[in-house]
Amino acid sequence: MTHLRIVCVHVDKRSKQADYDVFRMAWKALIQRFANTIASRNFPRASLQHETGMIFPDRTDEARVERLLGKMRRFNPIPNRAEYARGYRNIPLDQVIEYPSFRDSHRSQFIQAADLAAFLMYQELAPSAYMRRKGAQSYSARLTPILCDSASRTDPRGIVRL
Repeated sequence: MTHLRIVCVHVDKRSKQADYDVFRMAWKALIQRFANTIASRNFPRASLQHETGMIFPDRTDEARVERLLGKMRRFNPIPNRAEYARGYRNIPLDQVIEYPSFRDSHRSQFIQAADLAAFLMYQELAPSAYMRRKGAQSYSARLTPILCDSASRTDPRGIVRL
């Protein structure tokens, strides 16, 4: 599936305060990068002037994700780059056309593929003893051709690090 792109978000919990909302911040970053990639037409085969997309996640705290997306459609503060000015711009999301359509992973090959990608990326960062013993922590390198490298300016593979 070479036409797909994976947006990866890694949250290093060790460097965060105890009250840091990992769930909210990871979802916010993922949704923003997804919308930015659509708006910038950085997905393969992007051709329309104003493309849109949908999110199909695994079952999770659905109400929290829907509430977050609803807020981001109205108020989505994006910090200004340091070289331009302090503060932020409000760039409401309009690229995501619907609330996420949550799926059970056992009923969706795309969700299973996303779960595998997440597992492989996690094993790259914190390999289990089994993965180290088998030398499989580098399997995530196989994802490199389909990683959305435009999702992050600071990571050459596009991994968003929070």
